[in-house]
Amino acid sequence: MPTVWMLITFCRRAASDSHEDFIQVGSLRLLPLSVHETEPEEVVVRDIMSRPVITVKESDTAADVAKLMAKHNIGCVLVSGKKGETVGIVTERDIVQRIAAKNLLPSKVTVADSMSKPVITIQSKATVTEAAKLMNHQKVRRLAVIEDGKLSGVLTMKDILEVTPAIIDLASEKTRVGMPRPRPSRSNLSGYCDECEMWSDSLVQKDGIFLCQDCAKELGSAEEES
Repeated sequence: MPTVWMLITFCRRAASDSHEDFIQVGSLRLLPLSVHETEPEEVVVRDIMSRPVITVKESDTAADVAKLMAKHNIGCVLVSGKKGETVGIVTERDIVQRIAAKNLLPSKVTVADSMSKPVITIQSKATVTEAAKLMNHQKVRRLAVIEDGKLSGVLTMKDILEVTPAIIDLASEKTRVGMPRPRPSRSNLSGYCDECEMWSDSLVQKDGIFLCQDCAKELGSAEEES
């Protein structure tokens, strides 16, 4: 049987793009990345991570963080220590739970008092599969990406979920042309629900968002009632 090469292209996002949104091929805001002749499990973190990373200092305020998030349309910032090391992360959820829910004034709360730590990291050459397993094990939605010993990007669960359909399509296409499927995979997607933000081993994609089974049923019931 003749050798068949399957090509899949991933594009890295520009600094102005959200860490939460994967930019589809064809957008004018894409920064082109190399085309990989690859097996699905060989797609690496570097291919889909966001860069550059937006960082703040521990002495900055939550108000400063909120302004940066709004300016860059991102859902998190990483916190740099006195020596430039990454010491924490501040997410939208941190601001809601640790500041807004307690009725605190964002301009009076420092990053040091509102950040989550430690930050879970992953190497840029790690596979997307390895990244997903690490997120699952650590119960986190974001990873700081390290390359050559330095912070180089941020990877989110949504990044992985957005690129998963392309990987599945690639594996399916290889099967159709008679090539062996690289690795058995579950039909269900694992990750955090965009509605309730709880971990689920069986996510459902609906209208561009990923939902757990319970939220998907509730949404379906609400649509039927309306």
